[in-house]
Amino acid sequence: MMAGKFTQHVFNLGFSSGRAIHNLLLDARSSSAHWPSLSEVCSIANVDISSVQLPSIQSVFTYVVTFLSQLPNRYRIWWWNLLQSDPLHVLVETLLIVACIALVVLQRRADWRFSQERKKGAPTDKDIEHLLKDWKDNGRKPLVSRKEGTITARSGRGESKYLEVGSGLVVDKIEGSRLFLDLELSKEKNNCKLPESVLNFATLDYIATSSSPILRKTALDALKHYGCGSCGPRGFYGTIDAHLEAEEAVSNFLGTEGAILYSDGASASTSTLAAFAKRGDLLIVDEGVNEALLTGINLSRANVRYFRHNDMKDLRRILEKVQQQDVSLKRKATDQRRFLVVEGMYRNWGTLAPLKEIVALKEEFHYRLIVDDSHGIGTLGKSGRGSLEHAGLKPMVHCEILTFSLENALGSIGGMTVGSEEVVDHQRLSGAGYCFSASAPPFLSKVCVQSVKRLQGSLDEGEEEASNFDDMKVAELKEELKKRGLKTAGKKAELQSRLREHDSEPAAGSELAGPALLDRLRENISHLYSTLTNSSHPYALKLRNRLSITSDPLSPLLYLRLADQEATGRTRSEQTLIMDQIAHHCLVNGTVAVVSTGGHVKKYLQLVPEPSLRLVASASHDKEDVEVLVKALGEAVESVLVHNASQME
Repeated sequence: MMAGKFTQHVFNLGFSSGRAIHNLLLDARSSSAHWPSLSEVCSIANVDISSVQLPSIQSVFTYVVTFLSQLPNRYRIWWWNLLQSDPLHVLVETLLIVACIALVVLQRRADWRFSQERKKGAPTDKDIEHLLKDWKDNGRKPLVSRKEGTITARSGRGESKYLEVGSGLVVDKIEGSRLFLDLELSKEKNNCKLPESVLNFATLDYIATSSSPILRKTALDALKHYGCGSCGPRGFYGTIDAHLEAEEAVSNFLGTEGAILYSDGASASTSTLAAFAKRGDLLIVDEGVNEALLTGINLSRANVRYFRHNDMKDLRRILEKVQQQDVSLKRKATDQRRFLVVEGMYRNWGTLAPLKEIVALKEEFHYRLIVDDSHGIGTLGKSGRGSLEHAGLKPMVHCEILTFSLENALGSIGGMTVGSEEVVDHQRLSGAGYCFSASAPPFLSKVCVQSVKRLQGSLDEGEEEASNFDDMKVAELKEELKKRGLKTAGKKAELQSRLREHDSEPAAGSELAGPALLDRLRENISHLYSTLTNSSHPYALKLRNRLSITSDPLSPLLYLRLADQEATGRTRSEQTLIMDQIAHHCLVNGTVAVVSTGGHVKKYLQLVPEPSLRLVASASHDKEDVEVLVKALGEAVESVLVHNASQME
């Protein structure tokens, strides 16, 4: 109450002062107002004007010169008196002045040296012309040397032949289950003949979003409406209605209070983790998590302990050890923010996290759970809601923070984190990727909304065409009916109604959506896994005792590594070389695209998986595609392992 009265008094005083100055200025500017003269001032003060003597310019100048000439002596006297009265103060002040002068001098000297070094190393005009001419004639040099970018395979004559593996392939388009290569651009970096199209078992396109006609139309229509970029971060002027629609659609789909959209899939998990975990907090992390999570862990500066991949006994051991330390240090568990960090489906392993056991341990030891479900959303669960639904769990209830990428099953750009309002709102000011990165392209956010509807089985098909029927003339309507093989007789309203009814009916072979789409994906996963492990299959038999599957049977990510008897005695680089050769043989001879992971997963990981072949099952595949894949793998393994082994002997 006292603070309110004091504030009111200060306000009244300031207001009155301002009003008085305002009135004074108005009076001074008015025509009737005038400044008092010297005689008027003297009469008011009862002073004789003849006794008032104004200083001359010469006297003022003499005073200023005298004052300036006496200033050094006055400063000396003041400094000497201060030194006698407070010598410590004078010492500190003198040191500070000397330090400031030294910093200025040294900085100027460093700048001068830097400028001289730049002048010495700077290219001359002649050098610049030579470099430009060389670049125009020969183009840019490769990012890696030929030795690093190629592998050596033995030919039948014992000669060495360079093969470009896993690099230099330019994809022109994706149609269904096939990748179409741009041969002109690919040939520039590959010295072997490449097929025009190959079966796609390489990209993370689980539910065939890249070749969906409806999603393509959605992207094209939104691109015409919004343009390409959003031109700003979300917190400034980069938020567009498409972003809000995407957040709302995903939040409703997963049953959470809110969602936050990041413009990059990797930065979603990185920024989310770093936004909640800070210095002094505790993170218990599965050692098999991906690079994006590990980057967020490093940025958080939190205390980290790793448990063995998917080993619940080791996780319990670590949790109990932390609990014992709390007792010995007389520390409460609530004195420190603590998180368990896992992936729903591990990108580099193809394994599924035992979330039920993890949630039980989380609740027993009072931790919060962060799950990266980038490869579970759209592939796991009865309705495609991810690994939590697959385990019979729910976000916000069993998992406090759920983050995932939109760049896999949802076919968009960016990533999202869902949870309670507190979880979402906190990141709008603390999520680095949200605050400092330009927002996602709006047309791709529209694709995300449509992808969610596709998973739910409620695609917006035919709406744009149906709305255009009202603007068509009778001749145009009859032409459309003729294209569809329908009757062209009748009035305009009848023709429009006939077209709308036809377009609303599901056509034979129309795009799959909802449960049918997810069932197709699961059927393909099961068929691929069973075919690879079928000992009676002639080509799968060639893989037996040579390659082994390390991923989960329910995962669309299948990883094949060398069997123990083949891996024994080989170094990691030798195993990587074999996997690269198998992948290259599948591409060139079997027209199948698979990925060799030995070379690109060994950096920035806590636990590095063994060199493997990664196969990705998709809803666009059929049984014939699986047969082609298994045949290509069998022939490649036999060619690389058997023939090379005989040549080495």
